[in-house]
Amino acid sequence: MSPSVCTGCAFCALALLSNIPAARSQESSGSASPASEGEQVVRLEGLLAAQEQRLASLQEQVAAATQDMDQARIEVLRQQIREVLSDEEFREGLTASMLQAGYDDGFFIRSSDDKFRITLNGFMQFRWTYYATRATNRDTLPGQRRSDRAGFDLQRLRLIFSGNAYSPDLTYYLHLYSDASNSYDTGLLWGYVNYRFSDEFQVMAGLMPLPSTRAYFLDERGYQFVDLPMVDTVFGLGDGVGVTLCGQLFSQRLDYYFAVSNEINGPAGPVITPDEERVLDNNPAITFRTVWHAVGKDSTGGLYEGDLEHLAEPVLDLGFHYGFEEDDGEDALDIPYPRRDGFLPGGFGNVSSSGLQIHQFGVDAHFKWRGLSLTGAYALRLLDVTWGEHEPFAPLYAATGDGSTNAQHGGYVQAGYFLPIPGWEKRLEVVARVGGISALSGGQEGTWECAGGLNYYIRDHNVKLQMDATKVSEAPVADSYTTLANVNDDALVFRVQLQVAF
Repeated sequence: MSPSVCTGCAFCALALLSNIPAARSQESSGSASPASEGEQVVRLEGLLAAQEQRLASLQEQVAAATQDMDQARIEVLRQQIREVLSDEEFREGLTASMLQAGYDDGFFIRSSDDKFRITLNGFMQFRWTYYATRATNRDTLPGQRRSDRAGFDLQRLRLIFSGNAYSPDLTYYLHLYSDASNSYDTGLLWGYVNYRFSDEFQVMAGLMPLPSTRAYFLDERGYQFVDLPMVDTVFGLGDGVGVTLCGQLFSQRLDYYFAVSNEINGPAGPVITPDEERVLDNNPAITFRTVWHAVGKDSTGGLYEGDLEHLAEPVLDLGFHYGFEEDDGEDALDIPYPRRDGFLPGGFGNVSSSGLQIHQFGVDAHFKWRGLSLTGAYALRLLDVTWGEHEPFAPLYAATGDGSTNAQHGGYVQAGYFLPIPGWEKRLEVVARVGGISALSGGQEGTWECAGGLNYYIRDHNVKLQMDATKVSEAPVADSYTTLANVNDDALVFRVQLQVAF
């Protein structure tokens, strides 16, 4: 305890001190002179002032000691409160979880403890297309003529639910579509759950995009052109139902994805069906992709092609993918091959991948810096005929008579640049692309794609207007998204698309 002071005792002591000299003086002389009395008064006043100063000092010490004790007690109480509130069970019992709602890159509802969250996103791509093509086609009857096409499509209409349940580490993703290519029927594009054990190791399960080409891994809202390159209509491995192991290694410099799925370019259907409806074989597909962030780190996670952010430091990503499938009747892919039959020999024919063992390798690179973006990709597909000499013949073998290992390859380069117009630096982007493929099975047939366009970013990727023109010398496959109507079309395509997203 700190010492306490009694003010009354101090005055009593002073009174005694003042009486002692007076008594002694009276004893010796019997009376005091006026001068000596004045000196005594001055002396006593000095003693009183010193005592008062001493008393004030003691009071200050007592107050400081009391304040230190109060602060120490407060800190002890704070620590005890922290320890109590850190107990999850006690905290849940003390206050009930509350719901919060708002908008943060999507409309969300979440619990105050962050254990549950659901976010709603959506986007629409409204497209006008003019499709000019040759009056004749190698696939049509002699003398049959065709006309150009033009009109509007609601090319993509999407609704996306994502979030977490029970823990921030357990996330889910549901992507619904209603597109022109599917006659606006609504269905599930992707649906999966993901559990994060650590940044280095996560597990995804469900229907998801398979690791393959770079373009297919992009967010569909982030294309520089109106849609995918022609090369991806041939070498993109699509979606699949299965399990993906993924993560980031070496201080997040390396991303990896390893998937085992029922098939590539699926889903084809359920496992348990009547025999006459069975479409899946017993062979799983294996796909793998890795991306090395060689220089810098893309702030968009590599999901968007253009450098809308005008990165101050350069970014360079290098990718590699591998895919394997042994197709025993799933018809997983459309395989283009050089035609030798029909009314007009030459050009491409299309067959299914049944009876083929498929190995696909690919590399890609992507660069961004100060509004400039450059992309390059190359893919090589090896096809081994496993149904050849005996029935049922592989469709590719039946069409070409070639049972050896066949190779197909293709690639493209693409560039984009934001025009440095004052006040419009992040508004207008010019883009260009050149690509081609070659199908070497049973001979050789190739095609080229040349494209250019202009993008107007009204509100980043959320509201943007895109315009492009594409020339395809001879379409290897038919595909709605890349606007290829028929195999072997020599097409010149003009497209304008408005994208609105939230």
